[in-house]
Amino acid sequence: MGADNRPQVGKTLAGKACVITGGTKGIGEATAKLFAELGASVLITGRDESRGKRLENSSKQITFKRVDLEDRDDVTRFLAWLDARDLRPDVMISNASRNSRYSVTNISVEEWDRMLQLNLTAPFLLSRWAAKKMIESKVKGKIIILGAIQALFPLERSFAYVTTKGGLISMVRSLAVDLGGHGIQVTGVLPGQTYVDGEEVPSSIDTSAATLLGRMGRPEEISHLLAFLASDQNSFMTGNIIIIDGGRVISRKPDPDYIRTIQ
Repeated sequence: MGADNRPQVGKTLAGKACVITGGTKGIGEATAKLFAELGASVLITGRDESRGKRLENSSKQITFKRVDLEDRDDVTRFLAWLDARDLRPDVMISNASRNSRYSVTNISVEEWDRMLQLNLTAPFLLSRWAAKKMIESKVKGKIIILGAIQALFPLERSFAYVTTKGGLISMVRSLAVDLGGHGIQVTGVLPGQTYVDGEEVPSSIDTSAATLLGRMGRPEEISHLLAFLASDQNSFMTGNIIIIDGGRVISRKPDPDYIRTIQ
């Protein structure tokens, strides 16, 4: 995706304070870069300090904070750090996640607990923090939570991943019901097969993608959707679950080996 394909909408996020988890790679990184270009002040979290610092040094609009969302104590410390700086968010994007390739018969309780913390508890804690700040500041903000099409279209050996991503759909809807009266919009986004292992997609992987469009998605394409959802142009949507998958969930094509075996 070249620069000419980016949204030509000017500084549509100018002056907005945005928090993006999992911002050092893939969709989170692409979104942080785009939001910074569109004028937002962006705070990204992640565990990769070298990548985080590189992104921070690439734009005065981006700030990096190392946070391990699988560690509840670390999340608590992060929220205290945010409060100490009196950050008032306009946009909260819960994007951080990872694969967990276990079936119900071989997953450990420890792995189950880690996935619950990462994919459900962390988004809950961050959404609660953001909602309270928005209400206090009388900001009609946006909370955006990224799930995955696996919540609707499970892949084998992904029990905890699929289960927690399914829970995020209900979380989005419940948040929307609770926060709509405050003018806070909550949206869930379910990306499909998106290549996040480098800038160039190997042609063998791209052409074998089980999408109707015949290729993998790019992180930049997801970031374009998130930019609209975070902007003032998105003014009358809440509780929606948006699928962006190149038609994967209605394709009859089998998943390629790349998707079935990725760890």
